[in-house]
Amino acid sequence: MQAVQWDAKADVLSLVDVPVPTAGHGQVVIKVAYAGVCGTDLHIIQKEFPAAEKVILGHEFSGVITEIGPGVKGFTTGDRVCVDPNRGCGNCRECFKAQTNHCQNGGLRTTIGIFQNGGFANFCVVPSEQVHQLPAEVTLPQGALCEPLSCILRGWENLDNPSLDSRILILGAGIIGVLWSTIFHHKGYRNVSVSEPAEGRRNRISALGLGYQAVHPDELKSCISQENIRETGYDVIVDCSGFPPAIEQAFSWLRAGATFVQFGCCPPKEKISICPFEIFSKELKIVGCLINPFTMVNTVEGLARGMSGSYLSDFSRLGIKMFRLQEYQEAIAQLKKGDISKAMFEF
Repeated sequence: MQAVQWDAKADVLSLVDVPVPTAGHGQVVIKVAYAGVCGTDLHIIQKEFPAAEKVILGHEFSGVITEIGPGVKGFTTGDRVCVDPNRGCGNCRECFKAQTNHCQNGGLRTTIGIFQNGGFANFCVVPSEQVHQLPAEVTLPQGALCEPLSCILRGWENLDNPSLDSRILILGAGIIGVLWSTIFHHKGYRNVSVSEPAEGRRNRISALGLGYQAVHPDELKSCISQENIRETGYDVIVDCSGFPPAIEQAFSWLRAGATFVQFGCCPPKEKISICPFEIFSKELKIVGCLINPFTMVNTVEGLARGMSGSYLSDFSRLGIKMFRLQEYQEAIAQLKKGDISKAMFEF
């Protein structure tokens, strides 16, 4: 079969021929149907995010089960499924506290598509406990969005249900900013703005038909000051850019009692400067969000199912473009240029 493999030692991403995997005990083989390119994949090939030295990338994917290994229950061949690429070891302090995303033996250290072979291939072998059957309402392309949606659901849970009259700002209109926008709208929020420097991406937010304002960050900077922060500031800011200068700037746009959600993945060694007196005097909350502990079931059975016929029904409006696996270089190039919000491989 063909696969897109990252070789860190050679510093190269390439299309390779590898054997079709077989299912061991507790595993299933999935014939991949759709696989999304994540911003994390770009960080990996730029050596800004850790990964195995040689690995088939792809941690966002869906497909159909073609083989079931010994000991697997609850699945049959032909089942339409998506995959949670993350799991804890179940035996460490973090796992006992339901913090599997911080597991010292699993979590991000064993993620499928980062440390184990993933979905940028015709077939992928996966432990059955990381496989989720798709409801009839959820299509296979939508199934490939379940992993990023489950990470956003983790961020939503950490945000802890802000009041519906909150003024909300999203930083960045890539696919994550787009999906955050649809989820806020799905949950009833209407006073939402999206800060994005690229005109094409601002137009994409407008084309969603949510009634949200898409603005250039310079426009926000010119109209917000500490003197009028009560009127022009925000109760919630969600960073989806991972761009430290934007994060630093936006921190001063928070109202009293506001929450800042750091969702975007920044380069690990980057730093920002914030004023601790502001945190104290405004009683601000800073919330992190790491992957998707225990949110995949609610995503597949709830969020994706509920949004499948509306917000997720038209991938072109979301800025998602389909590519063949052999077009991986063009897919990554268009993603880097910002021509699209997301590249997805269709098998």
